[in-house]
Amino acid sequence: MAQFEMLQSGHRSGYRQIVDVIATAIESGGLKRGEQLPTQRELAHRMKAAVATVGRAYAELEARGLINSHVGRGTFVAVSPFADDRYQPIQINAEAGPIDMAAYRVSVPPFGTEAMRSVLEALAAQDPAMILAGGPTAGTLRHRTVLAKWLKRQGVEASPDQVTITNGGQHANMAALATLTHHGDLIATEELTDPRMKAVASYLDRRLLGISCDDQGMIPSALEKSCREHRVSALYCAPRLQNPFNVTLPTERRAALVEIARRFDIPIIENDIYGTILNDPAPPIFALAPERTYYLTSLGRIAGPGLKVGCLVSPPDQGSRAQAGVGMSTGTATVMCAEVAVALIEAGHMDRMTEWQRQENRRRADLMATFRHLSTARIHPASPHAWISLPSPWRAEDFVDAARRRGVVIAPTHGFVADRRSIPHAVRLCLGAPATLDLVDAAFRQLERLLSSTPRSSVEAA
Repeated sequence: MAQFEMLQSGHRSGYRQIVDVIATAIESGGLKRGEQLPTQRELAHRMKAAVATVGRAYAELEARGLINSHVGRGTFVAVSPFADDRYQPIQINAEAGPIDMAAYRVSVPPFGTEAMRSVLEALAAQDPAMILAGGPTAGTLRHRTVLAKWLKRQGVEASPDQVTITNGGQHANMAALATLTHHGDLIATEELTDPRMKAVASYLDRRLLGISCDDQGMIPSALEKSCREHRVSALYCAPRLQNPFNVTLPTERRAALVEIARRFDIPIIENDIYGTILNDPAPPIFALAPERTYYLTSLGRIAGPGLKVGCLVSPPDQGSRAQAGVGMSTGTATVMCAEVAVALIEAGHMDRMTEWQRQENRRRADLMATFRHLSTARIHPASPHAWISLPSPWRAEDFVDAARRRGVVIAPTHGFVADRRSIPHAVRLCLGAPATLDLVDAAFRQLERLLSSTPRSSVEAA
């Protein structure tokens, strides 16, 4: 294969070169969806590299959703890769291809066109130099002031100086990890965590330590035990609508985690990109421990995935540290995107979009509740994703494969596992990914049939 010959002829043999070449080959079509990749040992032999180097590259590609590994079968290009929007199938109707319930995204509100037209017309009337000249690393003072007021409604009391605007939630995530931790540091997180967070940690050469969870989220005693046994450099958690477990931490548990973080003197990264559509009276962790918490969120979970605007809120007097993390990556957030986001907030469109997302998620959750097996999923009416335990004898990998054969794409569960622990017999469904409620219904019907069958009978029926 030409793409692997490129690896042999290059000067670098690091895992990132392998990642870059394979990712580019998938994007360009040089590697087809479903195509089998060489084994780690075979590729290591071809390029005279360590097997561990190739294994690390494959692990990052899998965390990005570009490849899937199957025990006893090998490693394959993902049928529906989801590393970024370029790989995501666009569905117009059921005949357009597989129904995507793997990519984590929300639907675009139907009045978004009207809102965007008015915002962009106002933007076009401004002096171009105000937009194209760029701005400070943290974002303009006006933009940060508007976002600080918006964050206050989320329970985050912060001055504009504490707010750093980013190019989306993942950018904020990277800035926080780069700011607070160093090469090889150990980061405690939920035992199952966001695959994009895993990808960022891998890219930055950070290690993840999974902390056991129950139906209320991360277990404080498990975190304390890990802090006693390991040198933990930071705590990363999602208190609201955690991905993939879909749990929201009670106030008492948030306070318990804060007490442990204070006792062991570790910073907290609070990921709230899933919780901004909630009417949640519980205080965010940032409000409980403002001296050590870095809070991040994204407006793309409200307006749509194309709005790459997020923010990272730092403790008082720590804003310059967060700005350094942003400066090392993109230099500054995109001023034009930030202007669009701020205009949507000021015009009241963001509030309308938030309410529409709540209602749309509830419609999809209510539909899910009409199916016998699917109704057992862990879901919140405002959440765009669900976590469902599989009935015996289904295993997660078998169910994902069977669903794909029936035209429904689900994210592989092993992509969420933070460390080397076993893979649970459960899957996450992203209800917000399909474009219409009809597509959601079609996917639910296929999945309900699978849940009512066995792995063997599902193969025979496919």
